[in-house]
Amino acid sequence: MDTNIVVRPRGSIGDRIAYGLDGLIVSQMKKLSPDDPGGAPARLQDLRAIQDELTKTGALENDALMFPAPGNVKVSRRLLPPHRVGFYEWRWRSHHPLIFPEIEANYRSRRANQAARLRLLKLKVPDSTMAIVINGFSSGHHLVERLAWPVQLFRRNGIGVALYALPFHGPRARVFPPEWPGEDLRMLIEGFRQAIWDLRIAIRALREQGAQRVGVIGMSLGGYTSSLLASVTSEVDFVIPYVPLASIPDFMEENELVPTSVDLQTELAEAYRTHMNAISPLHRPPAVRPEQITVISGELDRLATVEQGAKLSQHFCCRHVVFRGAHMIQKGRARAFKDTFRGFRRNGVLPRRRV
Repeated sequence: MDTNIVVRPRGSIGDRIAYGLDGLIVSQMKKLSPDDPGGAPARLQDLRAIQDELTKTGALENDALMFPAPGNVKVSRRLLPPHRVGFYEWRWRSHHPLIFPEIEANYRSRRANQAARLRLLKLKVPDSTMAIVINGFSSGHHLVERLAWPVQLFRRNGIGVALYALPFHGPRARVFPPEWPGEDLRMLIEGFRQAIWDLRIAIRALREQGAQRVGVIGMSLGGYTSSLLASVTSEVDFVIPYVPLASIPDFMEENELVPTSVDLQTELAEAYRTHMNAISPLHRPPAVRPEQITVISGELDRLATVEQGAKLSQHFCCRHVVFRGAHMIQKGRARAFKDTFRGFRRNGVLPRRRV
């Protein structure tokens, strides 16, 4: 594992504000933790029932069941109206096969979520290097994502951008905050399965349009999803989990988000961990080579901490680039991305820049 640290001087007002803002968000999240200890036994029973279902279906041992390869899916393409000239929107029906039939009616009832979208900020795809960029939690609207990501930096490094909205996020949402990830444990698994299904369709569609290289860059929840993708398929050329979570159970325990009572604390925590193994990149062998993936973390990040990023880096045996910023205020990230792209070029993952 190669760790590169890109830092700014310590103790600045900006650092304290960034660190404090992350801390405020963490404190607000703790208020969401269920405080009814009486619900813990039912939650434990549900977790065990889900594990039994996954075992009986064979999905835990058979990747073709857990993350099936999409068949021929029609992708429609349209140039957006004149006030948005230069952008294409690709759409397809996002209808992955569920492994929990008891939630099918409820899951499919979210009609907006059944249409996946890819907003291309580049007109000429043939012979290009494209990055599918994945949003973080509660985001996903294309205008917001264009501001949230260093799109011009990507372009200067020869990378075209295609914005993808996670399930139940952005234009696929009907409520805010998003329904997924949420307390419905079956829906939690199905959301990640749907995201991987969509991303494989998007990768294939870009290649069919002539893209030479297709990578995936995800932020926060999207970073976790990109890491999961890197454990499912080798179809992707490069992956950058950016300020990612590595383990949802660790995140829940660290932030006291596990509904529990004192008597069931250990049992419930272990059950959550077992439940998440099915969709955990840390419990799946890497599908990409170490030189194809680089993890980027913020040193001041209090949500997706440097320790979370280090776990992913160790698992994938890949570089871990650390910048000075936090989760919300990401000061210094440009240098981290530049360093990441230089590393990809050195290893032949990206083409060398023309002089």
